[in-house]
Amino acid sequence: MISVRQLLDFIKANPLVIEVLLKDEETAITGVAPNSEAGPNDMAWISARNLNRNPNCLRQFAGAVLLVPEAAVLDAPPLFTVLKTRNAKLLFTQIVDRFFDALIRTDLPALGENPIASDAVIGEHVRLGHGCVIGPRVVLGAGVTIGANTVIANCRVAPLVTIGNNCTIGMPGFGYEKDDDGTYWRFPHLGGVLIESGVEIGSNTCVDRGSLGDTVIGRGCKIDNLVHIAHNVVLGANTIVIANAMLGGSVHTGDGVWIAPSVTIMNQTRIGSGATLGLGSVVLKEVMDNQTIVGNPGKMLERKA
Repeated sequence: MISVRQLLDFIKANPLVIEVLLKDEETAITGVAPNSEAGPNDMAWISARNLNRNPNCLRQFAGAVLLVPEAAVLDAPPLFTVLKTRNAKLLFTQIVDRFFDALIRTDLPALGENPIASDAVIGEHVRLGHGCVIGPRVVLGAGVTIGANTVIANCRVAPLVTIGNNCTIGMPGFGYEKDDDGTYWRFPHLGGVLIESGVEIGSNTCVDRGSLGDTVIGRGCKIDNLVHIAHNVVLGANTIVIANAMLGGSVHTGDGVWIAPSVTIMNQTRIGSGATLGLGSVVLKEVMDNQTIVGNPGKMLERKA
């Protein structure tokens, strides 16, 4: 926990800061959150893109500190502290790196230690293959089966889920922001993974933890071997994802989507319910319900009468 005063002391010489609109320097900051989910003691940031999409988000913010683009316009004195900045994402990253390292770290059990973290919650009749490592902040429901050499952390798994061999579930995703010197700063990953009931995940598959919110694998999803699911992906119920598919960060699908082998989906893309993404297609823009997409770049398949 830090105070707004400590935060301001840390950033006072930072060239990214354009203006500070201070509400109360004694306010405690206990965590970070997406801007739409922030509570009274949370810090958040918002991009120019999201601000353009939802101009009301500044009035709707319920947290303690919000980092905003320098062009952001507040039409009334804010009820929270505002940091106007040249790069809200980078400044947020630097602050979290300095003050919230414990939330970012995933300290897996060391060689020779118990491979199950002390805070893990293991349900009845869970089967763990040889060489499994169960890291911190894990809850495994009853009857879960996990294959050999799989590593899981920061993850809640519903009962009767099956996860294959050599998987990595709940570790940080790939996201960086570059500063003026060309140095890349890793964007913090503080969220988790939620795997709902009836899910089956094949071998050698990677599911990244969310950056701020969770990555969600919906009820009844079936995921093949050698699949990559990036941070903050949300798969709707009964979605099929087949080998070598790659889903970029914050991809959201509806229910019953079919994602064929070697499909690539660009980050932040929405896929409607019942959609089919054909073999090897590269999906760069929104797909509507029940559409079939094929090719590179992906295009809607026109069906002749």
